[in-house]
Amino acid sequence: MSDRAQIRALLACDLDGSLLAGDGSPAPGIVEALAALAARGARLVVCTGRPLHGAVKATAALHAAPVGYVCYHGALVVDATTGEWLRHVTLPCDVVSGIIGEAHLLGLSATLYEGDERRDVVSELPTAGGGPFAAGGITRLVLSGDPAGVAAALPAIAASWGRSTHVERAGGGTVAILPASADKGEGLRLIAARFGVPLTHVVACGDSAADETLLRAAGVSIAVGDAPRLLRAAAQLVVSQDDLAEALQRAAESLD
Repeated sequence: MSDRAQIRALLACDLDGSLLAGDGSPAPGIVEALAALAARGARLVVCTGRPLHGAVKATAALHAAPVGYVCYHGALVVDATTGEWLRHVTLPCDVVSGIIGEAHLLGLSATLYEGDERRDVVSELPTAGGGPFAAGGITRLVLSGDPAGVAAALPAIAASWGRSTHVERAGGGTVAILPASADKGEGLRLIAARFGVPLTHVVACGDSAADETLLRAAGVSIAVGDAPRLLRAAAQLVVSQDDLAEALQRAAESLD
């Protein structure tokens, strides 16, 4: 029997603040819980804001073998069993150029992520007609600088480009800009369809606003830790990170 045929349920889980503690170590009991559930046919789908390489590296601490990755909050969706990219949505080059131009005037630095490749921008800007960033499309743009300067620049950038982007304050002096269509819930739907698992047989967990669509797409939804109000409202269960392992096991076992 193929590995794909043995998948009876999916665990669609956020990494940071959910499966992983602040220092990158697994939450209590998570490694053992994921192993036990995988043996019963409930397989992990990593759903994160990280790039693919960062998600793979972080997941190593879990000693798990995910069947899928939903990265950049859903802008990149990958079948981990084959390496195939199922979805890759990108920022328009003219939007990226405009944001970088504004950022440089405000003294902010910019970093581009083209798929899973990272590149700092010094002076050259991507253009619609070509250039070093045009081939694969720009998945994420990160602006960084003095926290006060970033905070002051954020409203203007959001007002100028908010309709075609999702602007996320990433903490400190960093802002992440993603395509407006990046969506963890949509990424989960693609992975579930790929493996023939109905959404009623998906357990999802997360701790931030970016996880709301993920939880709403799943049959069983868990908000973790000090989750924001809207995420708690979308969840069927709210647990501490210390209790997440037990909650995942109980939720997955309820699908039998």
